[in-house]
Amino acid sequence: MYDWGDLRFFLAVARAGSTTAAAEMLGVSQTTAARRVAALEEALGAQLFERHQSGYRLTEMGESVRGNAERIEAEAQAIADAVDQHRRHFAGVIRVTTNESTANVFVTPWLVEFAELYPDIRIQMIVDDRRLDLARGEADVALRAGSRPTDGALVIKKLMVVPWNIYCSQAYAARCGRPLSIEALNEHSIIGGEGALADIPSMRWLRDKAPGARVVAQSNNMSNLIATVKAGLGVTGLPCVDAEAEPTLLRCFGDLPELDSELFLVTRAEVKDLPRVRAFTDFISAKVASARDRLAPR
Repeated sequence: MYDWGDLRFFLAVARAGSTTAAAEMLGVSQTTAARRVAALEEALGAQLFERHQSGYRLTEMGESVRGNAERIEAEAQAIADAVDQHRRHFAGVIRVTTNESTANVFVTPWLVEFAELYPDIRIQMIVDDRRLDLARGEADVALRAGSRPTDGALVIKKLMVVPWNIYCSQAYAARCGRPLSIEALNEHSIIGGEGALADIPSMRWLRDKAPGARVVAQSNNMSNLIATVKAGLGVTGLPCVDAEAEPTLLRCFGDLPELDSELFLVTRAEVKDLPRVRAFTDFISAKVASARDRLAPR
């Protein structure tokens, strides 16, 4: 059986008229070009070229082989083009927006693996506690915790339920005690939410259950809210996945499912079927599903 790779040298010599010119075209030595053509002739048991001082001229058999070789060359190029086209589909930029907590806990730790799988896709993270308007093109994909988005121009997938609870710091508990009942919250200092955080279930719950409590601080950023609780300023509602990672924070109550929020994967409808976007949303969905127990501690 002949080496298919030798056909490349055969065609180069047939087109250039000499092994020297063919070698220059292929970036190899003249000896290599001549050797590969001779190897093809030997494997086929046929003379493909007449050798003259002026160069190489195809024999009748060589002319017959040339047609087949060019068809093989075209098929080989088609394969390369198809692979390149497929690779280009999984390339480009995806603008992903979410809040700082979700970015740090859910997305960023997984980007290394995603980059290994899809090296030509670049994730542009837009970390913002505000809800960017995907329908207007401010981002392509969003991870959102809270109430289910209602915009009909979006593709929405529920990923998981995110448990929340009421937390305080060890320093606060040593100074003021830990709330022993929901009714006792009225006697404690509350850290409230501001902006988008003011309307999350835990903040609404605190306002409803502890209307007489003193609000000592407010924050519109989850990382700052956690830092404020760690500093010992008061009690507030936090996602368990964030709070349980902080050794100085104490959970005040048992499960409070009424505080839970839902995590949604939201995609702009116009881009949902782009291969790069589909690859990312499928990847994130699978990673959340596989890590659900760790991300939702009770």
